[in-house]
Amino acid sequence: MEIVDIYLKSQTHRIVSLDKARGMLSHAYMLECSDTYVLEHFAMLVAKEIFCESEQTPCLKCNNCIKVEHSNMVDLKICPKDGKSIVVEDINEIVSDSIQRPMDGQFKVYILNNFDKATVQAQNKLLKTLEEPPMNVIFVLTCSNSGNVLPTIQSRVKSITENLLDVETLAEFLTGMKIKDSQSVASVSGGSIATALKLSGGDTKKIVELAFECLLELRSSADILKFSSKILALKKDFVFFVDTLISILRDVAVCETGKINFKDRKIDIESLKKIYSADAIRSITSVLCQIYGKLEFNCNLTGVVDRMLLDILEVKFLCLK
Repeated sequence: MEIVDIYLKSQTHRIVSLDKARGMLSHAYMLECSDTYVLEHFAMLVAKEIFCESEQTPCLKCNNCIKVEHSNMVDLKICPKDGKSIVVEDINEIVSDSIQRPMDGQFKVYILNNFDKATVQAQNKLLKTLEEPPMNVIFVLTCSNSGNVLPTIQSRVKSITENLLDVETLAEFLTGMKIKDSQSVASVSGGSIATALKLSGGDTKKIVELAFECLLELRSSADILKFSSKILALKKDFVFFVDTLISILRDVAVCETGKINFKDRKIDIESLKKIYSADAIRSITSVLCQIYGKLEFNCNLTGVVDRMLLDILEVKFLCLK
């Protein structure tokens, strides 16, 4: 599976392709998703969709699709160029360019990435252009949090929200990218391709194994030393380990619905269900969430890990099923 396969099943494709077929493309679209990988690639696929010469868009084979793919489409501008937030100077350049006629086709397309991080001044500068858009100009804005986009901007764009992927789709995509331990990585990535790619560089499978082992086999204070040394060996991956513990407990809480992320660990999830009551899951999750704050205050990691294990053990016995 490739990103285009995900795009072709998306809300974005459904809306843009229908608008194009009706000859009613909006002057501005705003794509919102918490997955930055999806945003970046969907924006480019929207551009291909708009420029595509085929009836089935985006075909990825026509001259225009190839031009977009190889950054040779003169009527496509992407901002910002340096990965920084969009500022007034960027918008001034875009506004000045937008009044010129397309050189290579029917439309000019401007992709404004991470628009929710644009300065308020830059957003206000674009507002007038969105109120009175030039002919044949289409803006594609991307954002992770539309709450940071001015309401006046939101009212002048067609907003499209994309949900995060389900675990099966993400695992299939990662497998197509030849990511090691794709199922394990997908299970702890929250449906985000961007998160999955960040985690794929580490030993995700080892961390998942340790998290399950800890929850299943932590039975007495004598086990704390054993698990403490293993967890401390993770070093910079400790936060990911905590995230994984929370994800596993979430699956234990909802496993009766069948909607679990660790589908390849179903037997272990069912075993944990017999060990941890609902009250225990809530209490341990609360303990784990407090760890993030302790790390921000640079608390001693050894102390944090030992305290975490003691708290899990205590809750486990206080809430015995």
